Amino acid sequence: MAAAWIGFGSGIVAALTAIFVAFRQAHTDQELERLKTDFAAELHRREALFDRSLVAEDVLSRYREPLAVAAFDLQSRLYNILRLDFFGKFGGTHGRNETALRTTLFRVAQYFGWTEILRRDIQFLSFPEAEETRRVAGLQSQIAKAFLTDELGEPMMIWADEQRALGELMIVAQQDKLQSMGYAMFDPQCETTFKPWLDRMRAELSLGGGEERLRRVQHLLCELVETLDVKRIRYPEQLERA
Repeated sequence: MAAAWIGFGSGIVAALTAIFVAFRQAHTDQELERLKTDFAAELHRREALFDRSLVAEDVLSRYREPLAVAAFDLQSRLYNILRLDFFGKFGGTHGRNETALRTTLFRVAQYFGWTEILRRDIQFLSFPEAEETRRVAGLQSQIAKAFLTDELGEPMMIWADEQRALGELMIVAQQDKLQSMGYAMFDPQCETTFKPWLDRMRAELSLGGGEERLRRVQHLLCELVETLDVKRIRYPEQLERA
């Protein structure tokens, strides 16, 4: 009888052990499956981020040169206005006053044009991880804020929607590619499309003020050029700040 009970007990223990082992195995299998699923999801997320970073870098590389040129040209004009008395020399009754105004407006609009083209290509990339792309986007955001803030008075204040509008007006399609129009195309439109902007610039510059805004923008544009031309191939090691 004792032997029977011992056998029965051993059987129960064996059965319980088998159940426990099976349960642990099932739990382990579930945990492994969950880990595999989580790993696959994380791998997919990282691959997507990597792909977006590559695309963002490709977009930036395509527009690096024209954006750098536009930023350099605008900062150069702002430097001339702030440090070299550009409108003191060519404003007022000077024979080239109108050209001075038009070329200044062109440089502002050209920068917004290339900024808008870049924004359209890069806006759906979900904050790419590439450090340089983030740096460029951050500087563009700071430049936009320097133009739109009312903390620096009203002269030369250009709100975000106005910046976008100027940029959109500058965009033209050439050989199936978006470009910001050149001055030869821009100048005749100063009597029509861009006349409100030109009249406003003429009035605001004649009133004075706006120096602090233009100085802040010029400094940020210098940083943008230096970031885009990181190897200092086209521009000086450090641009002069006004």
